[in-house]
Amino acid sequence: MRLSYVGRTAVAAAACLLALAVTPGAGHAAAGTRGSTAPGAVMRLAPNYKVEVDNFSSRQAFDEIALAFTRHSTPVTQILHQYNVPASSVVSFDLGPCDDVKQYAVSGIVGGQRLFTTGDVEADPVGCDDVVTIRDRATGVQAERAQR
Repeated sequence: MRLSYVGRTAVAAAACLLALAVTPGAGHAAAGTRGSTAPGAVMRLAPNYKVEVDNFSSRQAFDEIALAFTRHSTPVTQILHQYNVPASSVVSFDLGPCDDVKQYAVSGIVGGQRLFTTGDVEADPVGCDDVVTIRDRATGVQAERAQR
């Protein structure tokens, strides 16, 4: 009697599960021996540098929020964009590995005109998480930078 495709697949899966249940896992310490790593040791990846732009303006929308940044490892300036940013919204930019970010600048653009810029901001290799806040002012919008 020949099994159908589904039947052959089920038999193969059952054989694999049985082999896993009977064979001790490779790389695991045998019963009664101590492993070489400390209990609870966890490998942690380096955090990424994040810049959050909070548009707390009640009336100013932006055609574009642009973030230009440089890395220690690459001499070329990279530019990230977020288009159509309404008033009272938040956008976030991920700049990559924290210790590689050298500096950045954020600009808000409407109709091809730059309404604000942070200017060059030296990256903080410890904090890795900055917030640029846009607020209403009598003279227009104003951007403030804070570290978290």
